[in-house]
Amino acid sequence: MKLRYRWCVAASALVAAVFTTSCSPLVDTARTAAQQRVSVQAPTVRGGTAVVALSQEPDKLDPSLGTTLAGRQIFASMCEKLYDVAQDGRIVPQLAAALPQVSPDELTLTIPLRQNVRFNDGTPFDAAAVRKSLDRHRQLPASARKAELAAVETVEVVDPHTIRLRLSRPYAPLTSALADRAGMIMSPAQLDRLGDDFSDHPVCVGPFSFTERVAQHRIVLDRSPHYYDRDKVRLDRIIYRAVPDDNIRLANLRSGEFDVAAEISPTDVPVVSREKGLVLLNQPSMQYMGITVNVRNTGAGSPPRGPLASDERVRQALSAAIDRDILNKIAFNGLYQPACGPIPPVSPYATPKTQACPPHGPQRARQLLREAGVPTPVPVELLIPNDPAGSRIGQVVQAMGAEAGFHITLRPTEGTTLITESKQGNFQAALLGWSGRPDPDGNIADFHTRDGANNYSGHHDPRTEALIHQAAAETDFDRRRDLYEQIIPQLQRHSSVIYLYRQQHYTAHTDQLAGVQVRSDGLIRLTQAGRTAQEN
Repeated sequence: MKLRYRWCVAASALVAAVFTTSCSPLVDTARTAAQQRVSVQAPTVRGGTAVVALSQEPDKLDPSLGTTLAGRQIFASMCEKLYDVAQDGRIVPQLAAALPQVSPDELTLTIPLRQNVRFNDGTPFDAAAVRKSLDRHRQLPASARKAELAAVETVEVVDPHTIRLRLSRPYAPLTSALADRAGMIMSPAQLDRLGDDFSDHPVCVGPFSFTERVAQHRIVLDRSPHYYDRDKVRLDRIIYRAVPDDNIRLANLRSGEFDVAAEISPTDVPVVSREKGLVLLNQPSMQYMGITVNVRNTGAGSPPRGPLASDERVRQALSAAIDRDILNKIAFNGLYQPACGPIPPVSPYATPKTQACPPHGPQRARQLLREAGVPTPVPVELLIPNDPAGSRIGQVVQAMGAEAGFHITLRPTEGTTLITESKQGNFQAALLGWSGRPDPDGNIADFHTRDGANNYSGHHDPRTEALIHQAAAETDFDRRRDLYEQIIPQLQRHSSVIYLYRQQHYTAHTDQLAGVQVRSDGLIRLTQAGRTAQEN
């Protein structure tokens, strides 16, 4: 306890110029985090516009290519999927009419499709359209969906309202993958028209259709006249704005310029939760944030050099240097959750073993550095988002690293640029996050297998990958859970991703809106949101 106290005091002193918090939270964090609210319902009127402030500029609005949470926020309003994630985390049909029918050998999935559905260009949604999109997700050279659909060998049209997926191996996470971008179906007519430039004017099935995008300013969606459930859609227009600064997002929400603000800073949560005229939505998250280390990224950047890339003991030492509990208290007032692995506590696959952290502390970190035989301090350049949260995290990590034998230099980088730099290998270490998936494989395979679309680290261990594939093929729940208890310690040993914390989703909107929903996937759902009747 004395060590933890000294560490807390040291970390607080080193970042006191930036943070007004201390190691003792200023609010009842347990009570605030536990006050979950998915939506507020009230009578609404038809019509009007909602302006939504996101924390990041979305990347390409192409379901095959997109990789950002901000992009998924836009897709949530204009690109429906074969399946969706319900409030309780279950996978439920969306454009599919039912859950897949699985053959006894688990190598064939038959999916019935919703009928009388049209894309937002008025063309019909059918099995041929589903096949075209799924094949594009699987085969487009730059597709980020390849790993998610790697087990799919063929997509067959059974009849206009049924598709059949034939697999090369049993793959338990497939339905979960089809509840995200891999299950988004695009208009064949628009794909034929635009091809690789589909993101210039994307067309899907959804309550809202794409109208325009003005780079670095706004994305505009309008209510679709073709949506199958259009009578339930209340708003006429949604305007998305990217505002990385937490303070500006909240100030403009208070002034009425914005109607919804994503990712309310934990430092503002206690005030917003009691503020007249504002509604705070609060949901536990499947998300995680961590430090990705460039081990052998083969992108356009220079090959990684130094002990951090070459020796996993040095990466383990960096992980051991960070006290997740204190990081959470200093940077987030204790309103997030510490994390040492990719499986969230809300997952049915969460166990004490998959949630446990390896031994940590500055003494443990220095011992690992001595075992590695590297001179100290070990230099590390860390890319961080150029926003207040990124600065807080970076400086706490910097302070803890200094006590443990690291010299960490922070490089603030705009969010989209940070992802581009990471993809291309232009980094030594980068603070990156993942919005999370209901199935554990969706939080693991893409980051820790040779061909994973999000494996920016470039690290690959054949034995670990074999276990990851074995777990994905296992349909018995208990056996699959046991496999993840073997996988997580291996990921912690490799430390190509050093897991730090898991966000709580805090989203705010004005009380002039109702029906806004946020679930554990963090997506803001506006399909049934509307202006409150009291306005008129």
